[in-house]
Amino acid sequence: MLRSAFVYAFRQLRSNRVFTGLNILGLLASLTAFILMVLFIEDELQFDRFHANAENIYRVEDEKETNNALVATASSAAPVAPALLREFPEVKQAVRMIKTEALVKNGDQLFEERKIFYADSHFFDLFSFPLLSGSSATALANTDNIVLTASMAMKYFAGLDVVGKTLLVDGKSMIISGVLQDIPRRSHLSFDFLISMATAEENGSGYEWMFSNWYSNNFYTYISLKDKQSLAGLSRQLPAFDLRHREAQGHTVHHYTLVPLTAVYLRSGRGNQPGKTGSYTNIYIFTLVALFILLIACVNFINLSTATAQTRAKEIAIKKVAGASRWAIVTQFMAESFLTVTVSMALALLAAALLLPWFNGFVDKQLQLNLGLVNHAVFITALVFVMTLLAGSYPAFILSQYKPAASLKGNVAGPVMGAALRKGLVVFQFTASVVLIICVSVMYAQLKYLQQHELGFSIAQKLVINFEGDASVRQQLEHVKHELLKIPGVEGATASSNVPGDGRVGSWSMNFAKNAGDTSEAQFAIYLTDFDFIQRYGIRIVEGRAFSRAYGKDSAVGIIINEAAVKKLGLRSAAEAIGMKVGMYPTDAKVIGVMGDFHYESLQKAVEPICLRILPSNLRVLTLDITTSNMRQTMAAIMEQWKILCPQRPLEYAFLNESYNRQYAADTKFGQLFGLFTVLAIIIASLGLFGLASFSISKRRKEIGIRKVLGAGVLDIALLTSRQFLLLVLLSVLIAIPIGGWCMQQWLLAFSSRISLSFWLFLQAGAIALLIAVSTVSSLAVKAALANPARSISTE
Repeated sequence: MLRSAFVYAFRQLRSNRVFTGLNILGLLASLTAFILMVLFIEDELQFDRFHANAENIYRVEDEKETNNALVATASSAAPVAPALLREFPEVKQAVRMIKTEALVKNGDQLFEERKIFYADSHFFDLFSFPLLSGSSATALANTDNIVLTASMAMKYFAGLDVVGKTLLVDGKSMIISGVLQDIPRRSHLSFDFLISMATAEENGSGYEWMFSNWYSNNFYTYISLKDKQSLAGLSRQLPAFDLRHREAQGHTVHHYTLVPLTAVYLRSGRGNQPGKTGSYTNIYIFTLVALFILLIACVNFINLSTATAQTRAKEIAIKKVAGASRWAIVTQFMAESFLTVTVSMALALLAAALLLPWFNGFVDKQLQLNLGLVNHAVFITALVFVMTLLAGSYPAFILSQYKPAASLKGNVAGPVMGAALRKGLVVFQFTASVVLIICVSVMYAQLKYLQQHELGFSIAQKLVINFEGDASVRQQLEHVKHELLKIPGVEGATASSNVPGDGRVGSWSMNFAKNAGDTSEAQFAIYLTDFDFIQRYGIRIVEGRAFSRAYGKDSAVGIIINEAAVKKLGLRSAAEAIGMKVGMYPTDAKVIGVMGDFHYESLQKAVEPICLRILPSNLRVLTLDITTSNMRQTMAAIMEQWKILCPQRPLEYAFLNESYNRQYAADTKFGQLFGLFTVLAIIIASLGLFGLASFSISKRRKEIGIRKVLGAGVLDIALLTSRQFLLLVLLSVLIAIPIGGWCMQQWLLAFSSRISLSFWLFLQAGAIALLIAVSTVSSLAVKAALANPARSISTE
């Protein structure tokens, strides 16, 4: 019986090639997109799961509370890890890491390396990063031990047999104690070198003061618990743990959180992340879009099946009269659905395989579809059966209800025909499509706004040279600036600890003395600069003055705060801030000016308080203003001069506008991917509309012919045949506008600087949907209107 059902199903599908083709095309597109999106989502969810004990590893994150101000970071202070290990028996292991950068040298090989961590000696007991050579127990046990990845071993030594050899790291000789396999791509921790934490604890390292400091959150703390059941109990004890160490913390409240290792990659909301991050929000959105695309294709299948019901009513009636049971008819329709889905899936797998190289380049991943993997094979098999049920159940069970007597008389009108259902499904399809169009339009407008928004500082034609605070460069910085300014095309130069958008700005504790005699403790972001920074970056001074060489004390005590800091301190005006004394490292200061707010971080964030202070020992980058004329010659001259001035350090540079806008790269990529699948959803919905319109017009040929004979024009007939579909699309637009508006209003809340949702954005989305519907239906309507009425009437 089952075999005959499939044979008949194949013949039936072959005899209705147009509708079979539309169904397969729609399912092919949707399944291909769904497979690619599921592979993407699967990859995002697999981060850090390769560690042997991943389920019991947690990162300790901290939210510091100072004067009711909260600063949430992915890091914590250095003493946290040993204290947790010492005080809680359920903590099996605790490891600290701190990120650094260094100039690494071997012979003539000299590179500024940015993916370096200091790590505790038990690092390899906690994490499953396999060593190719060296002992995991001792690789990070001693001072000046360094472990490098296989890629770095090949880079510096052209081989892997390097244990026992030495590398110069910022001029200090370090012994290679191990070689790691290259870090897996699905790791939120990505590094090229590990240096023993004992090296950072040495006097003179620059880090030694942090190991007894409970306030400075510069370390990443990872712990492993003896079992999962320990988590709830330990989490409840963390407030008391903080209270016990409160005195050593300067009375700052720390809200500690234990985050599962398998979740840290997607928890990207906190600052000071150690590496790349994903987003749970994006995962939810992509999952929803993938399901929408799949549902839209199923809707096409249901619509076309119910639309052709009248042509199959007599076929079903004859089968029933001949003795076929309802189950036999259901089996036949499900067989048709299964064959359609199976063929579509086979083609989708081929299409996904062909598109994967392009898709991997687009999303910067290395996704693979491997049917040899049990989970992939089970997923594909399950998807075929789910799609068969989704697409075939309604037509099978509804059409099999036809009563033979009524069907043979041609009386199959009414609810059985599912006209209301088809209209409802068309509305659903285009509502989903219009919502997606609205989302894409708003995302594009927001990203464009971010790139064009006034930043509060000059960003154009700034070349940023990162010398990483190299002491030999700092000592001759004024000379370096003077020589570079001689180059034609270099119009200005300034040095600073940070530049806008680099994401590395630190925050310092400060104590502001108010006129009334009381003080206000605060932790503000700070840039350490030279005298020229404000002028070269075009930052506006709203009160007081900028740094000036004419005032000798500026370099010793001068500090400039922004308008956000004035508000945070509760001052009534910027003028009230001038002259305030500030207790801070390394010496007390005095406010000499208030600058206008500028977006030193992404426009996704509100402008926070920030201070500028002159401190030559902390200068790290050099910014040059250059002209656009003869850019190539100017750059060549800068490179040549740098080799003469700073031969010990390679020239590393970037244009500020490019590096600043890189903050929005993830949002831009997300918008592009979202737009791509939106276009696909619209195409699939249009295929269904095309099929329904084609069927509807074919059933009205006689009516159209009679109307033409009676004098109806082409435009009249085209409007008559397409009006019902255009009204459904218009209804979809009206439903989609509030839904899309609400969704985008929520999405925009993530941006402190954002566009307003205007009427024109919604009008544009509705116009696009209507245009697509008109284009889809009108060609069929006009073709029917131009047909010879005599032939239409005679063929009926």
